This record gives sequence, C-alpha cells and structure tokens, in this order.
Amino acid sequence: MDEEQTLVQKARNQLKQFLTECRIQEYKGKSILEIGFKNGLFLNECHKAGLIPTGIEINKKYCDTVTLKFPHLNIIWYDGGTVPLSDESFDFVVSYQLFEHVTSTEHMLNECIRVLKPGGTMFHVCPNHHSFYDGHFNVIWLPFLSKASGRLYLKLLRRYRPDYETLNIVKPKEVAQILQRHNCIRIISLGRAEFINKFNLEQIEKLNLKLLQKILKLLLRLRFLTRIIVQLIAKADVYYPITIIARKE
Repeated sequence: MDEEQTLVQKARNQLKQFLTECRIQEYKGKSILEIGFKNGLFLNECHKAGLIPTGIEINKKYCDTVTLKFPHLNIIWYDGGTVPLSDESFDFVVSYQLFEHVTSTEHMLNECIRVLKPGGTMFHVCPNHHSFYDGHFNVIWLPFLSKASGRLYLKLLRRYRPDYETLNIVKPKEVAQILQRHNCIRIISLGRAEFINKFNLEQIEKLNLKLLQKILKLLLRLRFLTRIIVQLIAKADVYYPITIIARKE
C-alpha cells in the first residue's frame, strides 16, 4: 500500500471512528465541519458517505491544494480567530490533532459550540499532555509535566525542537471545565472509555515507539491485572488520547 492509499484508509478509519464512537446512525444529508483539514481526505470520505462537508484551515497552502484536488468540497481559509461561519449551522463539528496547535483551547471549543446546531454532536481527538506518551516527539512522557519541566525533559532526551514552544497544553480536566460552563452542552466522553476499550494488541502495534510497545505488551500479559491497571490509568486522567464527544441540547 503506497502513502496515498495509507492516508485514504486512515481517513476512512477516522470517519468510521467518529460515527461509531458518537453512535451516529442517521447522517446522510447532514452537515459536518472539520476544523484543520490538512489533506482534505477526511472531508472527501464524508462527501462519499453522503454527508455535506465543510472544512476550515489556517494554512493557505493546504486550502489551495485541497481545492484543486477536491473541487467539490467547500473549503474556507481563515485566520485562526473567530470561525467565519454562522451560529448553529452544522450538525457535526470534528477535528483531529487540532487543539494542541491552537492559541486557546477555550476559544476554539466556544467556537465549535457556537456553530453547532441544537441536537448536534462534536467530536475532537487530541493528545493528552498529562499522559505517558507524546506523539509529536515520539517519546515516553512523564504525566503532569509543566511546560517548563517538559522542555527540560525533552532537552535531556535530546528530542527538543523549537516547535515545542508553540504547542498548547491540553488536559482532560481543563476541557471538562470549559465545556461545563455551557449549560447547553452535555459531555458524553473525554476519552476514558475509548482508551479502556481500545487497549488491545492491535492498537498497541500502531505505536511508533518500540519501547512503549514493549511495556504495553508486557502489561497485556498480566491478564487479570491488565484491566485494573488500565482503569486506574484512565481514572488518573493519564490516558491517551483525549477524545471529546459532546452534544448540544
């Protein structure tokens, strides 16, 4: 399978994940907004599935490339501030690996809630900064590191890059606090159950970090203790990733 086919399959898996984990059965003809669409493949899979997709992106190059490749998609370039779309205009709002790159988690979540229709669902997947893994630097992470201590840790591992300074720290507790300020929002999940349910050999083998693979495979071999340990990890909010599922009443 070449790189393009791999990316297309990933987009299909993302759409399946969204529909399955949000328990959405009726979706054809409904509007969906993806924030930060990058290669546009997820939006195109939504189109093929019968959804009405719109994508917004701050990277002009991505917008131009996707517009040429998929002229049937509704693509919008914006400045990263207020989303240039009307209130309550989408049935679904989704993003993948977005919140660690925004200036303000609260502002972005508020904008998602604003453009979501009553009865609509939003679904966001992003790294948990207080987890045991960091995908951007592909290292075992130490839970609860601050921005400063994380910088020092990466330098000690010789993995530090300047783009670390632009990463937004996202934690489940803070996400919950932001969402709870909106009386119209009902939190379905922040990823605990999804983490527990997906803790299996297939998911572990998708990790790029071999050392972490070995540790998690060893945990699987503990059998009767595995689920207890995994549940403790989830309860301590050090699971990975954060999966935000919320509905607007």
